[in-house]
Amino acid sequence: MKTKDSYAILRKILFLIMAVGVIFACKKDDDNPPAPLNPLVGTYTFIASTFNDPITVIVNGDTNNYVAGDDAFLFVGGGLLGSAPCDNDDNAALQLRANFTSFYVCLGESNEAQQGTWAANDSILTLNISNPADFAVFITDLDLTDSKLTGNIPSLPMPYDTSIPVGDPLPGGGINFQTANVTVEFLNVG
Repeated sequence: MKTKDSYAILRKILFLIMAVGVIFACKKDDDNPPAPLNPLVGTYTFIASTFNDPITVIVNGDTNNYVAGDDAFLFVGGGLLGSAPCDNDDNAALQLRANFTSFYVCLGESNEAQQGTWAANDSILTLNISNPADFAVFITDLDLTDSKLTGNIPSLPMPYDTSIPVGDPLPGGGINFQTANVTVEFLNVG
């Protein structure tokens, strides 16, 4: 009888030793928390843009002269999110992922497509866009709050004439390409 009791006590002691070992092992893991996410990781909808410098753009055959402070929303939104594969264009958003890839996502839809990659340092966010074409967008003077991401794009690729694809030849010579200096604002939606 004494042997059965001894085995039962020995099993309980071994169980307690293992339980204490597991607790200490878990405690040690807590001492090495995972690296924090980059604060820019998230999903952003484009909400506003203004021109910082004068620019001339032909829209529907009409020459439009924009001055600093004029609304640039249609030009910038189309340039940054125009390739999003959304059923409804109003659902287009930019997603910066923890693995430094950037995606066009469609809020409320399952559609998405990789835009390219992203990098950030100091106060500059670089979007290395590969869809629809290879180019880089630098957002400087970056300011991130809980709900908004704002900054300046000093050289956003734009057309002279919106009826001709960017980079195509213009009637009368030249290439349909210019850059605009704009301020941008995004809403962080998740």
